Amino acid sequence: MTVQQVMAMVEQDGWLYTGEVPRDGESYVCSAYVAALYKAGGILGDVNATEFSPKDVYELDIFDKTYARP
Repeated sequence: MTVQQVMAMVEQDGWLYTGEVPRDGESYVCSAYVAALYKAGGILGDVNATEFSPKDVYELDIFDKTYARP
């Protein structure tokens, strides 16, 4: 693959990174981590959490805006 092809690849959920002990495993930035938690909780369904930006998470319309607080 060329460098351009590698840079254009979309990171997929579940990719494991190795070679940086003790940081081996999955790697998420903050917004992708929140999206992965929502996905694991069944809120988002089948999406690629690593493609979420902070704005994407902020603009999700998943909360009840008419909830009456006790």
